[in-house]
Amino acid sequence: MPAAAGAPPDRNSRNGFRTAFILAVLMPVLAKLHQILHLRLANPALMNSDLVTGLNADGVSSLDPNVGFTSQTLGHRAALDLLSGHLPWWNPYEGVGMPLAGEMQSAALFPLTPLLALPDGQLYMHIAMQIIAGIFTVLLMRRLGTDALAAGTAALLFEFNGTYAWLANAVINPICFLPMILLGVEDVRLTVIAGREGTRRGGWGWIGLGVALSLYAGFPEMAYLDGLLAAAWTMARLPGLERRQAAMYLARLALGVGAGVLLAAPILIAFLGYLPHAFVGAHGGEGYRYVRLGQERLITLLMPYLHGRLTDATTADAGVFWGRAGGYIGMMMPAMAVMGLWARRWRGLRLTLGAWSLFTIATLYGVPGLTHLVTAVPMVTNSIFTRYLPPSFEFALAVLAGLACHDLASHDLAQAGDMRRLWARPLFRNGAAALALLVLAAAVLSWGRFNDAAVLTWYRLSMGCAAALALGVCILAFPRLDGRRQALGLAAFTVVEAIALFLVPAVWTVRAGTLQLGGIHFLRQNLGLQRFYTLGPIQPNYGSFYGVASLNHDDLPLPAAWTRYVHDHLDDNTTGVTFGPYGHLDPSRGSQAQNLMRNLDAFREVGVKYVVAPPGISPFGWDAGQDPNDPGHQPLRLDDGTRVTLEVPDYPAGNEVHDVSVMLGTYGDKSDGALLVTACRGDVCATGRTDLATARDGRYARISLDHPLLPGSAPVTLEWRKSGGAVPVVIWAIQGHAGRPRALALDGVPKPGWEAVIGLGSPVPAFVDAPIYSDAVMDIYEMRQPPAPYFQADGCAIDATVRVQAAVDCPAPATLTRRELYLPGWTATVNGQDSPVLRQGELFQRVALPAGRSVVEFHFRPPFMPLGYAAFAAGLLLTALGWRTWRGREKASRAGS
Repeated sequence: MPAAAGAPPDRNSRNGFRTAFILAVLMPVLAKLHQILHLRLANPALMNSDLVTGLNADGVSSLDPNVGFTSQTLGHRAALDLLSGHLPWWNPYEGVGMPLAGEMQSAALFPLTPLLALPDGQLYMHIAMQIIAGIFTVLLMRRLGTDALAAGTAALLFEFNGTYAWLANAVINPICFLPMILLGVEDVRLTVIAGREGTRRGGWGWIGLGVALSLYAGFPEMAYLDGLLAAAWTMARLPGLERRQAAMYLARLALGVGAGVLLAAPILIAFLGYLPHAFVGAHGGEGYRYVRLGQERLITLLMPYLHGRLTDATTADAGVFWGRAGGYIGMMMPAMAVMGLWARRWRGLRLTLGAWSLFTIATLYGVPGLTHLVTAVPMVTNSIFTRYLPPSFEFALAVLAGLACHDLASHDLAQAGDMRRLWARPLFRNGAAALALLVLAAAVLSWGRFNDAAVLTWYRLSMGCAAALALGVCILAFPRLDGRRQALGLAAFTVVEAIALFLVPAVWTVRAGTLQLGGIHFLRQNLGLQRFYTLGPIQPNYGSFYGVASLNHDDLPLPAAWTRYVHDHLDDNTTGVTFGPYGHLDPSRGSQAQNLMRNLDAFREVGVKYVVAPPGISPFGWDAGQDPNDPGHQPLRLDDGTRVTLEVPDYPAGNEVHDVSVMLGTYGDKSDGALLVTACRGDVCATGRTDLATARDGRYARISLDHPLLPGSAPVTLEWRKSGGAVPVVIWAIQGHAGRPRALALDGVPKPGWEAVIGLGSPVPAFVDAPIYSDAVMDIYEMRQPPAPYFQADGCAIDATVRVQAAVDCPAPATLTRRELYLPGWTATVNGQDSPVLRQGELFQRVALPAGRSVVEFHFRPPFMPLGYAAFAAGLLLTALGWRTWRGREKASRAGS
């Protein structure tokens, strides 16, 4: 007979739970051992930074690129601050500076964040969170009174849930603390039952710690949605308590939540103090109320790779679906969960978990009526709930699956609701098999809608696995096996399916790639206190990762004053959320490079010294930036002696030509020989050459001419010829644009309607003529006119090497301008005396200086933070009181179910 809730386990039970704990720790490590051993690479920078060469990737490992853009970059910055002994309140390397801890996605004060200072730190952090999720699910199930098989099954299913498989950014950080909070709920219930008329105290310690860690984890939307499930669980455990016990139960739960909020006061004060000054995009209203997953995609919840791996675009709606999806449940777990609904013990909890799963899944797929019930809950529609709700129903179904194992294996038929007799009924006996067959039927019917040859292998594999699972369930159902063996078989099928589905994005990902950091080192040595602006490489926020100040951002929340300034002065064609190479709204309003040239004075005013661009082509050159991956692209193969010619009659007569760029395919960087170019304007020609051994596949090769072609009215003609070498090279061509006819030919054979992907360079007065630095992944251009200095005081001499301190000599009283974002929380001292920091213009800071020498130091700390520290101390004490030893186990054992 399994141990009742709170009762001391017998020896067999202890051994079983020891095995469950070992599996909960060991399996996440084994599942990602290939990444730990670098058989596959887990570093998100390889896919997201645009700093990599030799990238070999089978697919993506996360649906959300914020695994790199925010979680890796900002988390790493916070980790370095913490390890250097500084609280990570501020990030000077993003935009013109902005809050770091208050931004939340950095998880700046999360206890696991220091792991991000390590190479592959995110991998270890994610494994640690899986282990926490598994251990506390085992503890929760044991506290409920289930056997070890049930606890281990639920733990492994939750560890390998669909959200952990598909997402890796800060969204997943709070998930592992849901079972910790619920363990506290069960502890409180047992202490209430064990005590007499309120004389016993404590029980809420795990609630306080779980709530606090969920908030420190860096994604409050996920913490809130998981909290709703915790509230439902709490209400489900009220029946069976006397009125006085129920009041004590709710009061102690409130103490636990209060302790957690007090513990989290520092991060809450940083976040809530930042919000009034922040731009939050669509999160500010009900921008997500009508977001849904297409009902035709419901099959993906059960068979997640039926139509391909992550981001495979097999249907017209694929991009929208992958942008909103947040997990799956597989086939076996819901089948087991249905089995776990029927027994009498924990009846209220079972029905609550089942109802939660039904309502939340219905919400994701827009089922009328049920959807409105969930979206009516306050703040649900302030977030992309289709992505953030799955962890809660994944957990609910995992617990129900564990309870099904307990029921089936239990020898206590009275408590288990006579599960084995119920299993003997034909309808119930074949329930799981019938569900599997329904899934197969749905998959077959869906094939006509989603047919795509590119994913036929995945379709067949999914169908084969589903058939194997259905056959396995049938084999377990019909022989007269005892309940425990049936439970073991079903648990094994369910866990193996969960781990197999989890491994798909983890295995089919990056095989190889090398980060090229030469440009980063150049910027570190030469940027000083100024900033750079990227048109491609060093994607937004990777400046924060490497400690070089980038004007770009890709984040939420953002300082509202900064987003307004970007729109009004720098680039009015951005989304607000993203200020960088991606996220432009309307091509007719100018490209990123065009807006830079249009607003150069404003870029200099915010301190931009360098512009980083993709290699091989001037971003300011004529016709630059065409994409060889446009639909209908065509490779023009050049062997030794092959020629490609292009007439460009629309090149502006007033522009000279000093270099020619062309997009090449080099067969994986294997082309050899030389590529020669001849550019003519009328009768005047110039030549150039490049060594193909140094050319990069899929990038522009810029070839400097031996002398510039001066302005003139004659059309420009170009000829490329391959000379020598055994491996050919490809010049990419795209379909020509109407209204600018260009004549393209390969060895004299016309290619009507096509044009080569080119760029023609001429001097740009705003920049030094050639890149000041070049390598395989970037070119760096220097502004010809110097940018506005970071510290500025008219008539004063300034000595500053760091952003938070300056020595200033002034012949008379003056004002020091600091080009760092002004927000409440900034303070300054002048020669050790407090001096107010005021706003300078729209963005920056100013401090009044006396005549003579002044040493000015700046400090940022969110307002009211001393109150936060005091609240943290109070929360620590209250949480510690919640772990007071409680007695009365025997009474709890009799009433704990």
